[in-house]
Amino acid sequence: MAVNKEIPLTSKSLKEPLPADSGFIILYGTEELLIENFLSKLKQQFGSYNLYHGEELDPEKFISLLGEKSLFSPKGKTVNVVKHAERFFSKFRTKRQRERLLRLLERPISNLVVFIIPTDLKRSDWNKEPYRTLAKVAAAVYAAKKLTRPQIEQLVKKKFQKAGIKVPQEVINYLLESFSDLMQLRTEVEKLITYAAGKGELTLQEVKQLVEGHPEYTVFDLQREFFNRNLQGAIKIFRRLSAGLNPYEQTPLVLQIQGLLLSTANRMLIALERTRKGEDLKSFAREIGLYYPFQVAQFKNWLHLWGEKELVNLIRKLYQLDTDIKLRFVPAGNAFESFLVETLG
Repeated sequence: MAVNKEIPLTSKSLKEPLPADSGFIILYGTEELLIENFLSKLKQQFGSYNLYHGEELDPEKFISLLGEKSLFSPKGKTVNVVKHAERFFSKFRTKRQRERLLRLLERPISNLVVFIIPTDLKRSDWNKEPYRTLAKVAAAVYAAKKLTRPQIEQLVKKKFQKAGIKVPQEVINYLLESFSDLMQLRTEVEKLITYAAGKGELTLQEVKQLVEGHPEYTVFDLQREFFNRNLQGAIKIFRRLSAGLNPYEQTPLVLQIQGLLLSTANRMLIALERTRKGEDLKSFAREIGLYYPFQVAQFKNWLHLWGEKELVNLIRKLYQLDTDIKLRFVPAGNAFESFLVETLG
């Protein structure tokens, strides 16, 4: 049977309000990134939701998730998400149990229940119960199907454009060829956006250095340890990143790290000044290149660890490091380790 009300899950459809505040919504498909985006949309629209896993849910608990429509039922509605709902449905094995499940699905409910089924359901699946009944009673059916390469390319381009960062097509091609998994691709793009904040552009050479890096660590791990004021952690990661590089090869690595630390310190100084005036970091996060919740949380922690004078002094030292390497030809690796000890020691 054809599924009525099926909506392809895209960036466009995610901008539209979800079609119900009570009843059932079905989300099926294997594109994990789209499923995560849907859950973010759910939280944005309703504020919060309760998450359950199909393998752990029993029938009696499921009944409590539905709520009831009656004169005495509470006005407040809850949003309940059942991940791997197919595992819950499989618990209804006998004919009598399956009939009970269908009765539960067909009755009016007061809560919103979202079934997530991370499988590409086919026409033959929708012709079987309980999917046939679900398709009839659901307020909407969303399909999180695998994206095509042109669709993924557009997503990546939009992320960079939204962050105000220019990237040549060769960078986009390189990222798409390097990461077939959308979740991993998103993580790498977010790291690159963090690195390029304030620069405004990225070259293919920079992207290759940042993405390929060391199998254990990247420059972002060093950034984290540095601003967490962990001297030993920062030195350890730098030595791993520079292992096997001769002094000449260490120079671009150190300058890359220096640029990342300088950009971060400048943004922290701006954030510190604005938060002291009473502004919430979340309200201006995008203005300083923080596009994701984990970045905002990380910055908040760093702002507790660094004072204004320390950041100003840090910026001076970073400019001095740049001058020492470029004009005085000081060995970059030695200069950077000395800088770490002087700053964090």
